[in-house]
Amino acid sequence: MMGTSKGNEMKKMVIGSVAAIAVTALAFGGISQAVKAAEIGKTQTIPTNYNIPYAGAVNNNVPDDYVKKDYALKFVGQDQPTVNDMKMEEAAELASQNLWRIFQADLSGQTLEMTYNPAGTTQLRPIWEANVNISDTLSYTFTLDAVTGENHSIAKWAYHKADIPEGMDFNLLKNNQEYQELAKTAAEKYELVSGKVTSVEYIAQGYQENHGATARNADITFQVKSDKGEVARLTFSRYDKDLLTIEYSSWIEETERLEKQIEQELKEKTEKFIITDELLKKIEENGAPMLLEIK
Repeated sequence: MMGTSKGNEMKKMVIGSVAAIAVTALAFGGISQAVKAAEIGKTQTIPTNYNIPYAGAVNNNVPDDYVKKDYALKFVGQDQPTVNDMKMEEAAELASQNLWRIFQADLSGQTLEMTYNPAGTTQLRPIWEANVNISDTLSYTFTLDAVTGENHSIAKWAYHKADIPEGMDFNLLKNNQEYQELAKTAAEKYELVSGKVTSVEYIAQGYQENHGATARNADITFQVKSDKGEVARLTFSRYDKDLLTIEYSSWIEETERLEKQIEQELKEKTEKFIITDELLKKIEENGAPMLLEIK
């Protein structure tokens, strides 16, 4: 009985590992394609000195203290927006306004690299993505729905030349009240969800390094939820408690839909996947993971 129990446990562990690897591959596959397109695509630099109407954008009121910034635009990638999508200039200005609203980022004198990602099987809505590199330790990213102007995500990639632990802070798994308050306060200040914030939930911790690994940052993420069911995820630096990223409700819904799609695809592929006693024996003898392919 002991041997059978161990065998069943081993099968579950192996299948789970395969699923995790597949999810990771699928998730980063899309990112890699976007990066590849950005690298090989044509570029076009455009100075900005125009006025843009914003009445059609969702939740994108111009900040009261915002003054139009003098930035340049560079189109990066191969996919082109359709007649139904907002123009690149409008998407860029919304990025500038939101980066000012959340991070007080002044983009004057900077170049915004704009990438258009069309709708597809793993992305139901077309997206404009704006990237601006300030230095080797600071850059910004903003994404929005290319049709409605609805915010998807906003990020500040800040790195510090300091001794920042790479691992998880286990103390924060239980004692994270300070960060919960930061998340709640930011959600209310920037009106990230409609209604009243009713809960703040710990999600994860992370660690990043800049290109060249000369600077780093560690973070912690929370999800806030309102009494109307809307959610938003906020990530803060564990080094200096600085707000780093916001994922808006529309983006989270899209992410959850994609996760369910991937889970269903994996379930269909693993239903016919059989781990034989011979394979289990090899795994136990090797004492290390084996590369398995599901077709």
